[in-house]
Amino acid sequence: MEAPQAPGARDWSELHVDALSLIFNKLGPIEVLMGAGLVCHSWLDAAKSPDLWRSVDMSNHKTLEKIGGNALCAMGKVAVDRSCGQLETFVGKWFVTDTLLKYIGDRNLNNCVSC
Repeated sequence: MEAPQAPGARDWSELHVDALSLIFNKLGPIEVLMGAGLVCHSWLDAAKSPDLWRSVDMSNHKTLEKIGGNALCAMGKVAVDRSCGQLETFVGKWFVTDTLLKYIGDRNLNNCVSC
């Protein structure tokens, strides 16, 4: 049974995917992967839009050191996968490995068959 909404409350899950994509563009990829995409199904759908992942900048986040290199590499791979071969720019710092760079190159050359 659904909890009743307070008068004047909004159901943010009903925002149109285009509106959510515009909002998510203002966030960084780490915020989308660790937060916005986890809210509900409609937000996850918007967070998977390939247009959102054409340019991925994971270099200036306040919690980079707290997250750790392995997790950041994994998040980078998810971002590359979500771009569906449309990735134009990827910016990272110390966590970027040769393996991640090869993954980026391979995924962009082969495109994404599941998108």
